[in-house]
Amino acid sequence: MSKNDSSNSKKTLFLDIGNSSIKAGYKEKEEWIKASDNFKSITYLISWLNNHKDSYEDLVVASVRKDHFKLLENQIVDHRIQEILIENLAPERLSYSSPRTLGVDRYLGCLGAFKEAKAPVVVIDAGSACTIDYMDEKGIYQGGVIMPGLQSIIDVFKLSAPELPDIEIEIPSTWPGKTTAESLQWGQVGFFKAGIESALKRYSEQFGDFELFITGGDAQKISELIEGTSTQDEFLIFKGMEAFIKA
Repeated sequence: MSKNDSSNSKKTLFLDIGNSSIKAGYKEKEEWIKASDNFKSITYLISWLNNHKDSYEDLVVASVRKDHFKLLENQIVDHRIQEILIENLAPERLSYSSPRTLGVDRYLGCLGAFKEAKAPVVVIDAGSACTIDYMDEKGIYQGGVIMPGLQSIIDVFKLSAPELPDIEIEIPSTWPGKTTAESLQWGQVGFFKAGIESALKRYSEQFGDFELFITGGDAQKISELIEGTSTQDEFLIFKGMEAFIKA
């Protein structure tokens, strides 16, 4: 929270520490706001937090990086830190065979969507990885899909076949591809789109109707690629974190 982010009262800051990105947000007058800085490293985040001690009081943290959380815990000593761990979740809230390896962010994104929809939800979290997870009408997390993110698929030939052309992230109007670029678009963007739509179809066939939410850095691109109605919400995980600590 820069000077433009802060107000007279201290806030609770929610931190989502992922494998390749760190996001921070807070709630002000019932409205969610993203911290204005772009946190490219845990050391930058710690420096930023220490420079904004007067803006926040508590930290609520969901981290898939234990090393990053440990560094944060060791260097931020003046404020309360509450870590959300999958181990803190009641077992009956999960239908998942390996909960100890479940990234807590996957559960929290679904919980945030479920609190919004009050109905079964599928959440696509589109970052360096793309997860497609399902939570049922009782708020029980049922598992999901982990696939490479869109940019990971686009970059797959950068080292192994550097002579191939760069492509736009779109689906060609002709089938099959009539140029190398179009052929790559079908094999990369089309493959990605088909993977997501296949997962959504299987959820629908197995569980019935659900509300679809999309979050993450590539949410807009995915929303444009796939058919059907969806809700984009960049604050899903923060909403899930808030629901978790209030439960």
